Amino acid sequence: MSSLFKFGDYSIAKKLTAMNLLVSAAALLLACMAFLSYDLYTFRVNIVRNLSIQSEIIGANTISALVFNDPQSAENTLAALKASPHIFYAEIYDSEDHPFAGYGRDHGRKALPLPQLAESQERAHWFDRDQVSVIHSILFQNKRIGTVFIQSDLKSMTTRLKSYALIILGILSGSLLAALMVSHKFQKIISDPVMSLAETARIVSREKNYSVRAAATGNHDEVSTLIEAFNGMLVQIQERDKALQRAHDELEGRIEKRTAELGIAQENLRALSGRLLRMRDDERRHIARELHDGSGQVLAALTMNLSIMQGEAEKWGPKALKLVNDSLELARTILKDLRTMSYLLHPPLLDEIGLESALRWFVHGFSERSGIPVDLQLVPEAGRLSRELETAIFRIVQESLTNIHRHSGSLKAAIQITRDPKQVRLEISDKGSGFSQPDNQVKTGVGIQGMRERVRQLGGEFEIRSDIKGTAVIAVLPLQQGDSQDEVAGSNPLFRQ
Repeated sequence: MSSLFKFGDYSIAKKLTAMNLLVSAAALLLACMAFLSYDLYTFRVNIVRNLSIQSEIIGANTISALVFNDPQSAENTLAALKASPHIFYAEIYDSEDHPFAGYGRDHGRKALPLPQLAESQERAHWFDRDQVSVIHSILFQNKRIGTVFIQSDLKSMTTRLKSYALIILGILSGSLLAALMVSHKFQKIISDPVMSLAETARIVSREKNYSVRAAATGNHDEVSTLIEAFNGMLVQIQERDKALQRAHDELEGRIEKRTAELGIAQENLRALSGRLLRMRDDERRHIARELHDGSGQVLAALTMNLSIMQGEAEKWGPKALKLVNDSLELARTILKDLRTMSYLLHPPLLDEIGLESALRWFVHGFSERSGIPVDLQLVPEAGRLSRELETAIFRIVQESLTNIHRHSGSLKAAIQITRDPKQVRLEISDKGSGFSQPDNQVKTGVGIQGMRERVRQLGGEFEIRSDIKGTAVIAVLPLQQGDSQDEVAGSNPLFRQ
């Protein structure tokens, strides 16, 4: 209900109408109140004057009655007041202020005590709530011989006020009705242009159409100035909007061009990254083969020669025998380290037998070197994968176990590889300290970036989950047509426990 009295929410037309009506009503009320106040003042003056005249007449006509002590004559004189219906009480007092003769309109008169006048006063009057009283001294030969006291009601004034109230109400109603009709006719000159301007503003705000213009009034008032300023603002906004749109279109064109260039660069970078990974794998394979077939064969021959010399060295003396034994031991150690390095660079088992044998050989060697037991779980599925997939899986396992040994502090690790007709899932987990970065935002090094790039080159998904309970490296690699090497492996299973 309070919203009904929110004048600020009314329309301009209603506000103008209400303002005109309020101003008109206020002006009429002020005029009527002024007229009423003046009329009441003159009415009071007139009623006092009339009562004073009557009191003088009664006083003059009762002088002889007071001189000759004739109360009956005085009462006869007071009886003439019956012609004045508003006078309800009159009393004549003698020189000693005793009641001498009286008049009562309802014949139930009871003499009232005479109010006292000042010595210098001959007459006085006063108003009570609903009556007026007049007192007048009766003089004979400049000596007060009595007093006239008259009281009259104010019913005539009340009747007059009611009549005036009805007249004021009628005048006010007619005036407000006339003001409403005039206001309704002339308010459109102000409200219609303003409402049209507001509707134009709503259209511009809703449709973002800055070509709309508010209709001009053809006048030269403040509303016309406001409409011209609003239209000028729309012109500037429209020009700036067009400029902004042109800049936006140019920027979108540049972004599209840069995006296309970036896409080409990314494709080239991916191709280069994949080529580098393949070249590195090929180079590792080549170096491993050279170490195994070249330097390894030479060291094997050297070991055989030293073994032959070992039998002859006994004839050369203890010192020579010790030198030959030490050289043979060094040759065997170098040959073992060379073969280990060759297998770590690229195990021949990966190409010759498959991923399962290569992983079992690498995990066994890793556990012996690091002292970290690894639980390797391979689900038995027939067939082999493509060389790219097997190489990627082996490198991810190799890099992950190396990171576990170097950074996690875990006492054990686990590898789980599963396969279905669509993908291969690899998970390497540990129970180490994990990463301390919030939300697993891992600061990746070269090794992790390499694993991520290998998975991306094969179209897979790579994820690292890490918390205080440990870390898990997860790679999901999709299987595509041509990813199987069953024809190479014959009936050899891929993953077999």
